Amino acid sequence: MRRAEEIAAAFASEDPEQRRRAVESLRELENEIDAPARYVLQALGDDDWRVRKQAIEVAVAFAPAQDLLTGLVAALKPGDNVGLRNAAVEALGAYGQAAVDALAHELPKLDADGRKLAAEALARTALPSALEVLRPLLSDHDSNVRAAALDAIATVGAAAAADAFDILSRFLQNPGEEAFVRLCALDGINRLGSLLPWPAIEAMLEDPVLERSALSAAGRSAHPEALPALLGAFERARGGGVAAVLAALVDYCRAFAQNHLLLRAEPASRAVVARLLALALPSNEDIVSRKAALTVAGALGLEQIAPIAAEALSDGRMLAEADESLSLLGSRAVPALLERAGRADPDTCAACIEIVTGLADTQSGPLAVQEIRRWLGTASPVVVRAALGAITLFGDESCFATVSAWLGNEETASAAETALAALAQRYPESAQKLARSAHTEGEQAHAAAVIQTALHAPIRDSVADDVAYLSVLLSNPAKAVRRAALAGLGNAGSELGADAAAFALTDEEPEVRHAAVLALSRLRTPDGVLPGLPKLLELVEKSDDQELVSAALGALGEAGDGRVLAVLRPLVRNAPPMVAVAAIEALARVPDARRVDALIEGLSHGEPEVVKASMLALGDTIDPRVLAHLGACLDHSAWDVRRLSADMLGRAGGESAVLLLRARLAAEDNPRVLEAINRALDAGSGMRHTPLPPRAGSLRPR
Repeated sequence: MRRAEEIAAAFASEDPEQRRRAVESLRELENEIDAPARYVLQALGDDDWRVRKQAIEVAVAFAPAQDLLTGLVAALKPGDNVGLRNAAVEALGAYGQAAVDALAHELPKLDADGRKLAAEALARTALPSALEVLRPLLSDHDSNVRAAALDAIATVGAAAAADAFDILSRFLQNPGEEAFVRLCALDGINRLGSLLPWPAIEAMLEDPVLERSALSAAGRSAHPEALPALLGAFERARGGGVAAVLAALVDYCRAFAQNHLLLRAEPASRAVVARLLALALPSNEDIVSRKAALTVAGALGLEQIAPIAAEALSDGRMLAEADESLSLLGSRAVPALLERAGRADPDTCAACIEIVTGLADTQSGPLAVQEIRRWLGTASPVVVRAALGAITLFGDESCFATVSAWLGNEETASAAETALAALAQRYPESAQKLARSAHTEGEQAHAAAVIQTALHAPIRDSVADDVAYLSVLLSNPAKAVRRAALAGLGNAGSELGADAAAFALTDEEPEVRHAAVLALSRLRTPDGVLPGLPKLLELVEKSDDQELVSAALGALGEAGDGRVLAVLRPLVRNAPPMVAVAAIEALARVPDARRVDALIEGLSHGEPEVVKASMLALGDTIDPRVLAHLGACLDHSAWDVRRLSADMLGRAGGESAVLLLRARLAAEDNPRVLEAINRALDAGSGMRHTPLPPRAGSLRPR
């Protein structure tokens, strides 16, 4: 009782903050005081906005309290307390369908202001069911009520767009309706993102009240005749109208971004060009209009925008639109980007070169490369890498020496190798000449090794000569040269390189050893035998390098030799997860029926990823033992193993699989596994049609 008296006193206080705190406390004291709804309603009509705001939060928290809902609806009836009515509207949205039903019942009893507020409250529910309650308001004698109803229909129409558009468009077509009410209908259609036919939009462009919203509709219309109308409006626009037309132009241009010819078929007037360029300049402090101007000018193909967009690349706020503008210009933006790159900081320079690489065509690309090559002597690595990317696509025969010079730099070597390989494939005769004349030291040796990886052997007089040269490079002091030489040996594919590649397995550099494994996996005798098999088997048995062993296991799987079973089988059960998964994937490719026994052993591994890899490898096996082992996996401690087991049993089908799944169903408590079991049971006993997922364990090195 004392607490109720304290609350009553607080609500009667002249201090707004004390009243606000009293409202806030109602949520905790709901069960300690009589009729808390009356206090909430009292606070909703308080003179102080902070108290009303707090009361709205409490009213929402109490939803769907019936006594409070009744009071909120009653607050919409005629009265002098405007604050109470507005607060009630805001709170009613939280009462959902109950509010829709209550407002539908009380709507005929409300005055015009009340009906308008009811429409706003219905909009706040965001329920499609509110549409039917709002329909009668469209014929209300008060135009403000009709406008509020249209606005509400657009809001709730997000969940029923077709119905809302039908209502709004039919209302818009009523020529006898007041202009501002029709404007509400048009704005509602724009908010829905719905499209109006061009003739309807064109007619509204002549109405001063509807014009601005009609321009927005024109921007989304994607109609060819909309562009001249939009450009004309942009030329005439003043004040806030400029931003509105620009926004519409952005929508239109993006709709036609892939059809430049259509956009550029309508030449922009000098006034339009001048205004777009002025708005895009850094001196324009309105960031929104600057961004829009960049996009529109690029879409219209105005080459004058290219330097402005290139400068804007260094402004983080403008980066996306600057890139969009340049992309829309295409190859015509290349000169401006090169000019900007030539005087920019390294990061911006590299960004400009990368954009040039993406935009240049067969005509502008080689010219861009000539310009870029002049900077490389003193450029930073980030610029060199970008430049080498451009050379990869557009470089000519004169670029071999330029690219080779960057092979010795660790920060640029990878990009240089990529560029050199691309040049070799485009100009094989020049590349072959360079490789044949190369010594066994320096950048020429590295270049020759890379060329050997890009072209078919022989590069020299015979494959034996290629192998001999590359074998010498395996003693080169640069690890990148040794790695490239091994890649070249692998590309040659001859058994003659087996001894050299095997020797490289002892290299001090991990990446060279890995390259040696890859080379051994590609070398074959004329009858298809893998000559490096003994070395790979020895590596698997003795090495502690899990990544190297995994790579070797992959090579063993490709060998297709039954001798690897004896090495792979022990790894499946006991090896570390990464190696075990690699062994399983190798076993799956061995054409020997004995692999099934080894794969079944993988189901006993302690790591779930290994178990799943074994299950997937067994999935295509027609062996009655497999079904039983998959059923046993339904009891695995890891939920993802159980789920995969259920999925695979569902694919296998048959009565036995169904019995196993039903037996697990009662004991399973994981919702994801239950879903998989039910899905498998729904599949019934049909034959498997769904292909298995690719065999891969997440522990394999990439």
